[in-house]
Formats: sequence, C-alpha cells, structure tokens
Amino acid sequence: MTRIIPGTKTKFSIDPTILALLPAQGCVELQRDAAGKVHHFHTHPVDEILVIIKGALKFEWEGGECICRPGDTILLPAGTLHQSEALDEAIYAIATRPPAVNPTGS
Repeated sequence: MTRIIPGTKTKFSIDPTILALLPAQGCVELQRDAAGKVHHFHTHPVDEILVIIKGALKFEWEGGECICRPGDTILLPAGTLHQSEALDEAIYAIATRPPAVNPTGS
C-alpha cells in the first residue's frame, strides 16, 4: 500500500562533489560494504565514478592497485577490468554515465 508520510525535515545537505556526479538524467547510488566484502573482477559497459565517503577500499585494476580513502575519487572508464575489497566498513557514492565518445568518431 502506497503511503505518504509527512516529514519535518526541510533541509538536506549533499556534498558538492557528490552532487556534481549527477548525470543530466539519472542518479547517484550510495553503496555500503561491510569489512571484507569483495566485488570480484568485473567490467561495466558504462563509465563509473566513485567517491569514497567513509572507510577504505583496496581497489585493483589491470596494471595497478591503490588503497582509496575518504575524499578519493576513482574514474573508471567503461570496459575496465577491476575489483574492490572493503578494508573496513566502506561507504561510497557511485555514478555511471555512457562512455565518452570521441567527437571525430575515431
């Protein structure tokens, strides 16, 4: 059953870095991973941008790895093979967008 629950909260603050991730049409997802959660190697057909809000992620991709902490941003082009592991409880924002297209078509 659909219900509308009247609220009293009239202000909602979003960090400008997160707000800047919003695509022209779409959303930003908030992800929470418990310590030890692994997202095994995979790819996406879209570009992905992650902003770490809390905790630490061990982020690995073809040719590199890095421990990412609050304030770090990961720019992940479409098709990049990658995985992550939460080293403690990790919270991060994820935005996706269609891959960038070379304006010359080449």
